[in-house]
Amino acid sequence: MRKTIGITHGPWVIIPAAFTLMVIPVMDFTTMHTGTTGTLETVGWLVAFAAGISFLIRHKLLWLIGLVFCALFIAINLSHLVFFQDPPLSAEVSVFKIVSTVIVGGIAWLYFSRSPDLDRRQHWIEQTAHRYYVDIPVVLMGKEDCRILDLSYTGTRVLAPQARQKFKVGQMVSVEIPDIDDILCQGKVIAVSHSEIRIHFVDTSDHEKELIRQWLSSQNLQSV
Repeated sequence: MRKTIGITHGPWVIIPAAFTLMVIPVMDFTTMHTGTTGTLETVGWLVAFAAGISFLIRHKLLWLIGLVFCALFIAINLSHLVFFQDPPLSAEVSVFKIVSTVIVGGIAWLYFSRSPDLDRRQHWIEQTAHRYYVDIPVVLMGKEDCRILDLSYTGTRVLAPQARQKFKVGQMVSVEIPDIDDILCQGKVIAVSHSEIRIHFVDTSDHEKELIRQWLSSQNLQSV
């Protein structure tokens, strides 16, 4: 039976990393941080909290903003070490916050830099799609026999000979996947190279997403 559908979970470690940033202001109070306080330090606390919130939202733009906040927070704390004569305890706390933020930012950057462009097109409060390497046939537009290179429930990357001659960015295409119950997806071309295209699936329901998830999880595939 043919199903017609239009077609993102981040690393679990980012959740405790995000909460680490959010509790930094609490840590300052509970350790009785008595260094130079004022507008700059208050801004630092707000920036750290905002960075943590940003990393809890599964969206690349928000993660990019979170990385910027991390860099700003590091700069604020470095300024305390360089320009202010903080007591030893306050200096140690500043160093700890800098190291912690570098680690959290590094974790976020590693995932951010490896995330596919498709993730930018998801809803802000949804999970981030895992892409998986696959090598299965696909039929585009009902006539172009191609191969899927990687797949998530939000989209796919397809090996399509002479792609630039046959497809354009923004073009709507049908995507039939015989190995998944002959599912027929509707999608939008979001990138075209010499022999590959990226397709973002559109107009999908939660049930239809789950069908794709279940097939991917049942295949023991390698994540991109």
